[in-house]
Amino acid sequence: AFAPRIVRGDPHMVLAEAGTGTGKTLGYVAPASLWAERNGGTVWISTYTRHLQRQIEGELARLYPDPAVRRRHVVLRKGRENYLCLLNMEEAVNIAASRPGASGATVALSMIARWAGATADGDLTGGDLPGWFGDLFGRGMLAGIADRRGECIHGACPHYQRCFVEHSIRRAREADLVIANHALVMAQAAWHAMDGDGATDEDNVPTRYVFDEGHHVLDAADGAFSVELSGLEAAELRRWLLGAEGARSRARGLT
Repeated sequence: AFAPRIVRGDPHMVLAEAGTGTGKTLGYVAPASLWAERNGGTVWISTYTRHLQRQIEGELARLYPDPAVRRRHVVLRKGRENYLCLLNMEEAVNIAASRPGASGATVALSMIARWAGATADGDLTGGDLPGWFGDLFGRGMLAGIADRRGECIHGACPHYQRCFVEHSIRRAREADLVIANHALVMAQAAWHAMDGDGATDEDNVPTRYVFDEGHHVLDAADGAFSVELSGLEAAELRRWLLGAEGARSRARGLT
């Protein structure tokens, strides 16, 4: 899988299956890290769940026992909905400040602010945020300060330079190994397919993918390249495209 291509543009693919406890992780981590170091490229290791991502990250601690060295060589990537959004955090703080009776929210946001100043990656789900935080203050509170609705304004955000998501993206470009999940890899593939900005060997960014739990890849692809709408959502989409129904309506939609 990591050998040079015989014909330009033709990918190398290897399908392998092994039972539990046979050393599968080491079997792909070792050649992946060696290839990345020799070629100055990045290998993305994709698995099915965020929990499995953390397991692989733990295995890589044996390859890079020094945390500082491991941080340079290995990056864990998740979807942006898993990270603290500083703009949403700012908005939540302003709302709490305008409501003197919201003492619980104020305490929670104060603790998040202290954590944000010390966290390694801003990961709200499975990172260095204490697991009891969501149980104590509610998962909804954490969802409110993450980008769960796709409202990110990217470079227009006043916190863009400090954004945890953007930091992880930039670090991933320089890393040897990127630990991702199938959903993120497929979402990126869908995004690149729309804007034509995929990273290839021709861009001097040689990239290889290892899909662990590969039998779930098709499910992840279905989720990334398709959209499910409820009846209400379909009606809202129709109204947005065609305008509100009724002869007297001034709304024209997009037509």
